Amino acid sequence: MTTMKINEHGQIILSLEVNQQLNLKNNDWLQVRIQSDQIVLIPPREVDEELIAVLIHEGVLIPAPK
Repeated sequence: MTTMKINEHGQIILSLEVNQQLNLKNNDWLQVRIQSDQIVLIPPREVDEELIAVLIHEGVLIPAPK
């Protein structure tokens, strides 16, 4: 298990080790699942771009800066 800190913007910063192990790149999307008192982050194989656009439009997600 790896411990991570939430920054002043409420963001969880994943360690380089985690990013490398999961082959994550900047601006990749992660699925989030809440299980009891745990948060599970899941790197999806494919992202539903239409769903992402709807979630951004509804204010559920904030688009990543370009």
